[in-house]
Amino acid sequence: MQVSVNGKSWTLLPPKIGHVEKLMRELSLSRFVATCIAHHLPSDALLNLEDWASPNLEQLHDPFFMKGMPSAIERIERAIQDNERIRIVTDYDVDGTTSSLILQAVCGILAGRELLDYHIPNRFIEGYGFSIQAAEQAAKDKINLIITADIGIRDAAAVTRARQLGVDVVICDHHLPAGETGPQDANVILCPPQQGCAYPNAGLAACGVSLKLAQALLSRSRKYASNPDKVQLIVRSLLKLAAIGTIADVVSLATSENRAIVQLGLHALRHTPHSPGLQALLNVSQLSDGWVDVGSIGYNIAPRINAAGRIDDAKIVVDLLLCKDPKRARTLASRINDLNTERKGLQERLVNDALLSVPEPLPAFVTVSGEVSDGWHSGIIGIVAGRLRDHLNRSVAVISVSGDIGRGSVRSVDQVHAVNALTSAKSLLNRFGGHAAAAGFDVPSVHIEPLGKALIEFAEKEMKGKPVVPNIEVSVEALPELLTLKEIQRLEDLGPFGKDNPRPVVQLSCIRPKHAIVLKEKHIKFSLGALSCIWFNGAEHWSQLKAHSIDIIGEVGVNRYNQRSSPQFIIRDARLSASSHL
Repeated sequence: MQVSVNGKSWTLLPPKIGHVEKLMRELSLSRFVATCIAHHLPSDALLNLEDWASPNLEQLHDPFFMKGMPSAIERIERAIQDNERIRIVTDYDVDGTTSSLILQAVCGILAGRELLDYHIPNRFIEGYGFSIQAAEQAAKDKINLIITADIGIRDAAAVTRARQLGVDVVICDHHLPAGETGPQDANVILCPPQQGCAYPNAGLAACGVSLKLAQALLSRSRKYASNPDKVQLIVRSLLKLAAIGTIADVVSLATSENRAIVQLGLHALRHTPHSPGLQALLNVSQLSDGWVDVGSIGYNIAPRINAAGRIDDAKIVVDLLLCKDPKRARTLASRINDLNTERKGLQERLVNDALLSVPEPLPAFVTVSGEVSDGWHSGIIGIVAGRLRDHLNRSVAVISVSGDIGRGSVRSVDQVHAVNALTSAKSLLNRFGGHAAAAGFDVPSVHIEPLGKALIEFAEKEMKGKPVVPNIEVSVEALPELLTLKEIQRLEDLGPFGKDNPRPVVQLSCIRPKHAIVLKEKHIKFSLGALSCIWFNGAEHWSQLKAHSIDIIGEVGVNRYNQRSSPQFIIRDARLSASSHL
């Protein structure tokens, strides 16, 4: 097995000939584009390729298919009619903040802003989720109805406390394994994976669930029910936020509804006017030219929104996007940008410190920890754990210690289920949760060492002594001259790409780059004819490759700069060509 410079193997997927021919015939695609798309095309998409290739509003399902929707509408309408006080309570990440804005927008339209407010937990004070503290504060503030989003489904104690104090709770969430149930004391639960829900799209993000609630409220409103064009206009505007949250939360982009949310949201972000707050956010995210796509949300917008919740307080994001004054919006956006710069600096320092803490020989599961006072910031440990996992090809737990408690984050390799690993050591933990690839936990600091040993023991059993060699699936092998701007733009049109519909990985074989340049002492850039190639953080490998014929894999895209577009290849990995070994 040939291994790349990043310690990974590559597998060139066999082409799905039948799918390729159908795509070429019905969508007039080239063989290259059709081969890229065919590998991850959902089976239901083959039944109607035209609809799949052209997402539209009709692909947004009837919100009343969702279990609990009629009851949620009844409770919220009653609150509006009786002038009850409503509070929106959401998570502090992108999905949570966009959910808050969607729900505030529709409730504000229907009820006015006077009796409406919002709360986003501060991760350093309340921690994650809808807390008992937040429930009690709502009662003190004489709130009648709480609508949660992106939290609540696992917060039964807080829901019960709210009801005890006379505060009703409607939950909009998606953090639930299929077929399970949420808090019994909630008035209504909107969560597509829950038991008994037949909604056609179980893969909605919380902002998607919030969008469905907004659709339902508008469709039943006396003010808007008779004016479907106005409803559609409002929904299209809300799709901007739903697209940002859906992309950032990395939910499935293989479902027709999620594809429509993202594509229509991106179209609105590119082609319609923005509020002063959103425009200021786009400007500091270096997207002032108006071009927004999945990549720019994932790499430019989402990190800035998340940085507020990781380093300071996510309320600044909501304040920004509600802001109507351009001058104040620029000030808030600048603050968010500064927080993101701070986050990146903290992150780089902590990655370096964590790497120095990695034990030798490398164990099956790496656990590193440090004091908050020494820079082990709890808001960035998840990012750091992911960086270490990718660098070490091991499951990693990074723990930020403050006093007697450590707050940990796990990022895991495919062979080791993160939650199952923590479950094996649950007697050592205060709490934990997550999914196969990522999880979080709280642990008494005296238990950190035995926890590390327990995680190693679990991982060794799962891996059975086999080395971890991550594999990258390659969609197609191509010649550089085939990767024209026209071909790449056609491929882009068939997005959005993301979870369950990954951006195709393309392999270029036996190339000999000439005139490569090093950027900022860490990136490599060269051209293959009209195709510009860039390899971020590739400089460390270049000395062993530059004198040889090499294979590279990566993703094609369009580089837009100064109103000009050109074909681009983003390199993910490289290896010596087979001929170089002869």
